[in-house]
Amino acid sequence: MTEDEPIHRSLTVKPVISRGDRKRFMRLPQQLYADDRHYVQPLNHDLNNVLCGRNAWSQHAQLQAWLAWRGNQVVGRISAQRDRLHANPEIGQFGFLEAVDDSEVFKALLDTAAAWLSDQGATMLQGPFDPTINAQTGLLIDGFDSPPYMMMGHAPEYYQSRYREYGLEPVQELLAYIMDTRFTAPKIMNRLARSYRAKVRIRQPDWSRRAQEMETMRSIFNDAWQDNWGFVPYTEAEFKELGNNLKKLIKPGWVHIVEYEDRPIAFIVLLPNINAMISDLRGKLFPFGVMKLLWRLKCQKITTARVPLMGVLKEFHGTPMAGAISFLMIEQLQIYSVPAGLQKAELSWILKDNKGMRDIIEAVSGQPYKRYHVYAKSI
Repeated sequence: MTEDEPIHRSLTVKPVISRGDRKRFMRLPQQLYADDRHYVQPLNHDLNNVLCGRNAWSQHAQLQAWLAWRGNQVVGRISAQRDRLHANPEIGQFGFLEAVDDSEVFKALLDTAAAWLSDQGATMLQGPFDPTINAQTGLLIDGFDSPPYMMMGHAPEYYQSRYREYGLEPVQELLAYIMDTRFTAPKIMNRLARSYRAKVRIRQPDWSRRAQEMETMRSIFNDAWQDNWGFVPYTEAEFKELGNNLKKLIKPGWVHIVEYEDRPIAFIVLLPNINAMISDLRGKLFPFGVMKLLWRLKCQKITTARVPLMGVLKEFHGTPMAGAISFLMIEQLQIYSVPAGLQKAELSWILKDNKGMRDIIEAVSGQPYKRYHVYAKSI
């Protein structure tokens, strides 16, 4: 045994406390994905705010993060979080799990997160959520051959095996759909849309009344998604923060609100896929990254985009009107985005068992091309 071997074998998991710890937490993926040409480093600014508790989500949730060390080298990271707005207080969640291909490292990280959550009263470990279901959710299990769109995950294939070895089992499957924006709708969809087109008003938000329009969309979203698996409502502060963070990304005609009998009942948001613009920034907005991104958003042709937010009031679910409205919103996005050069749009994520939404997307050329699993284990 050489003098270095005990140091190499020693594994410790330490909480993220200092600024240096946060930097190591954010930098680790650059090491793990160095040879993965499809990986896109998310912007560190957003993650740093999560780790510091400087965001609206932290007003109703608690998060603790850790780093795994072998000697003096960081080999893994994880977070554990408890959200007071989650419908089931027995569920604790983990996220931001990244590690070298080593079962011992995964076990040490997950054990640490599970112990912290158990001390908080949780009996079920569930994830990954980075850090919430309303942000980045699930582990990529199929679709490794292309880069992720904005706010969607990417992972090495070995992560699935490490999860299973730990005893985590899939409890939900999420799908990402890709579609050609120049789709031709089937005749049955056009007939259904025609029967409702005159009954509704589809408008763009009035951004001079940003606060009211954001609250309208938040109310629709929370109502529309309230019965969905894992639902956690957006607070007013969270949705306002989301709007402020995304306002520079919004293009004319890429957000629509549907009104029926003079009240808003549905909305849809299409955003440029900024992952196609930030892959060379290595997660850094400052000092020059923010200027590069803003220039690219203004001057480069945007060919890919994602629909991250969409909803129709619950009272219309399961009705022909809901299907017609969903199609009319997608059609409206097509009218505005195709002349601007958009070629592909991702609609994500969609629950695998959401047959109604899947049927609509597939009717307009959408195809599932990435799959994600959420895992759980009793603790």
